[in-house]
Amino acid sequence: MVLSAWGAYPGTVPAATIGSDLQASPNGSVCAFDSLEPETRSCTVGQFELSPTHTASDGLVAPFDGVVTEWSVIGGAAPPGTGSVKLALRITSFGHYEKGPEVDLPLGPPGVRYTYPASMRIAEGQKLGLKISVSNRRPLEAGAPLAFKESAIGETDTWTFGDAEPWGTSIRGGEESTELLFAAVVEPDQDKDGLGDLTQDCFPSHPFDQQFCGRDLRPPGISRQVDPYQRFLRSGVVVARVSSDEAGTARATGLLTIKGNPKRTFGLRRARTPIAQDASVVLRLRVQRGALQLARNAAREGHRVFASVHLSVTDAGGLVNEKRAIVRPVVARHVDG
Repeated sequence: MVLSAWGAYPGTVPAATIGSDLQASPNGSVCAFDSLEPETRSCTVGQFELSPTHTASDGLVAPFDGVVTEWSVIGGAAPPGTGSVKLALRITSFGHYEKGPEVDLPLGPPGVRYTYPASMRIAEGQKLGLKISVSNRRPLEAGAPLAFKESAIGETDTWTFGDAEPWGTSIRGGEESTELLFAAVVEPDQDKDGLGDLTQDCFPSHPFDQQFCGRDLRPPGISRQVDPYQRFLRSGVVVARVSSDEAGTARATGLLTIKGNPKRTFGLRRARTPIAQDASVVLRLRVQRGALQLARNAAREGHRVFASVHLSVTDAGGLVNEKRAIVRPVVARHVDG
């Protein structure tokens, strides 16, 4: 059975969405500049305040310690001088910052939602923003077309970092009547391994090695049906049945034991056959001719004779489950010579 641990676990809180509700149509830009400024401008923009009717379901800041697992923006019509726009998710709380990998914003049809995966730790109360780099290839206004402009809708913040991006941030200011069309999903991370419990972590309750994600970690569940008394001294065959809840290969091995002085053991001829999921198969272990004659003679003389059977099922991943059984002759003294 393949281990699939993704999904809600007892005690795990649901994911939170913070930022904009992304319902507005973009009609403006952020990080804008004109031809009198350098060819490329970079800035980090976040939402300082926003009308509740435009805010995502869980507010503007992380409601718990967790991991940002994806983020989205709504792109609009780029100003005419915009050459390219690069975006990177960024934590923008005072005294701390972290930046994810950059992505290129497609300057495609207005109103398209773009969603990007992430894996970034965030603490309760921290804000998120976008680090934006805009290039201007013509002497016209350029900017990132990610804003909805409306009177009193809200206010953005712009964080400024030093050239070396030292620890800490400073607020340069923002824009009024602006909604940054940006939202992010935050998932819990109860084992603190930096992976979201709901969509990224196969083992959310403890920091297990993720290389085992999706792998079969449980051996097949099997059961045996072996008659403990059989006429194998007459037929020369020990019969066993095994069932499995996974497909694989069923095998049977065994030993024939003759109690006496000296004690003797003989291997039974092995049996194997494919087995389907939720099915059962019959395996027959044959007693070799010489051993069978010795066992018959010993039984006539009153010595104990029995067969030890070892049953196993191996699944496609190589995991094995095993069962054992002891089989005795029905009536040891009534055997054919």
